[in-house]
Amino acid sequence: MSKAPRITNRERVLLALEDAPQYDAQYEVPRRFSQRGLSQRLDMAQSHVSRAIKDLLSDEMISQRRRRVTGERRRVNAYNLTESGGDRTVDLRREMLAAAVLTRAADGTLERLSLRDLLHRAERTGERPPSDALGMADLLRGAEMHDGMPLLEALTGEAEADEGEPDLSAEAIGLHLELAEMRRRQGDLPSALDHLGRAAGLHRQRGNPAGEVRCLLAASSLGAPVEDATRLRAQIDAIVDVVARLEAYLMLHDAVLAGSPEQAAELLAHLEDSHPDHPEVALRLAEATIRRGGIPELSSLPAELPGGYELRGLLWRANLLRLTSKVAAMTGDGWPDPVEVRDALALIGPAAEHPHALVHGELTLELVRNPNLGDDERVAALESAWSMQPPFPTLGHIGFQLAGLCESERRNGVLEQLQQRFLASGDEVGAEVCQARMAE
Repeated sequence: MSKAPRITNRERVLLALEDAPQYDAQYEVPRRFSQRGLSQRLDMAQSHVSRAIKDLLSDEMISQRRRRVTGERRRVNAYNLTESGGDRTVDLRREMLAAAVLTRAADGTLERLSLRDLLHRAERTGERPPSDALGMADLLRGAEMHDGMPLLEALTGEAEADEGEPDLSAEAIGLHLELAEMRRRQGDLPSALDHLGRAAGLHRQRGNPAGEVRCLLAASSLGAPVEDATRLRAQIDAIVDVVARLEAYLMLHDAVLAGSPEQAAELLAHLEDSHPDHPEVALRLAEATIRRGGIPELSSLPAELPGGYELRGLLWRANLLRLTSKVAAMTGDGWPDPVEVRDALALIGPAAEHPHALVHGELTLELVRNPNLGDDERVAALESAWSMQPPFPTLGHIGFQLAGLCESERRNGVLEQLQQRFLASGDEVGAEVCQARMAE
């Protein structure tokens, strides 16, 4: 943990442009990237915004271009991050998440932890802490200082204090979805889940159940729990588009599999009846056979998913290798080439354009079972998966296996971090296991 960075007006303008590069190729950009929009979003006088913009342009942290802007009749100046500006926003986010903060524990005493751990804890208890960098900055700026550290007793930043009625516009929902995708690509799953949850809530308030279910299922694919599968299934049945309805059913099956295998089996039976020849259904039927102790025939599954968009194709390849590895572990033969598995992992790993922490972690756990791998290769694979911090229980399996292969200092570091994640999720048993292993 480190000291919280100093956030000035200049940094706030920079952070407000964090997602601007996503719109660089679009004909029209949102109003929040104009000077007037920045002033309104930041609740700053336009003179202060103008001064900060001038400094940032001088330092080549941002760029300026006349663009079509939503709500403006004529082209106006819109602002974007340069490469150095983007690097600085990433650094600021990292510094804020690592910052030491104080909060009130359940017994009323002050507790010291990192902002990242505090946000994770709040999310697990149902709170809606800020997930974007600007929201975090305003949270720290508005906090009372105690012994040189921000004291955070309520996770609401200055910028969110007087929001009033929620913005139900399509642009507001689109913004949350864009931010969720950006966070997912950055590997920041808690923030991605927060934006997906907010978008789902706005869809619900607008009376759009299909939009809500898509957001909730996208969140479930990143590890969020499904709270009411029966209601979601009814909403999925109302989706008119056949392909979209199939995809939603597949996502719901995957989401409930760990917590409610009976519901998953019912959904899979429905999918087998309605789409018996679809490869995604066949893949899940093969995995169901493995869970029952049987050995499925995988040769009929295509090496590539026909008609799948890029991320879905990458996940298909990873899941097919994962099942192939499971079968090899059962039969003692037919392990996939570790190089091929590592290539598939790299395409959804921490440095990939389309990172996916959960599938990356699950495939890693199968890779390290390969008897042809050395301990150094296992450690490297597990370290990569650990860095992505997938959801539980995958994270627990990765952490314990990694700790078992490391020297004492690294071993205890992994166990301490895993213990904090268990505590943040309310899993005291997992935390006690970590404590016992550290004491060995």
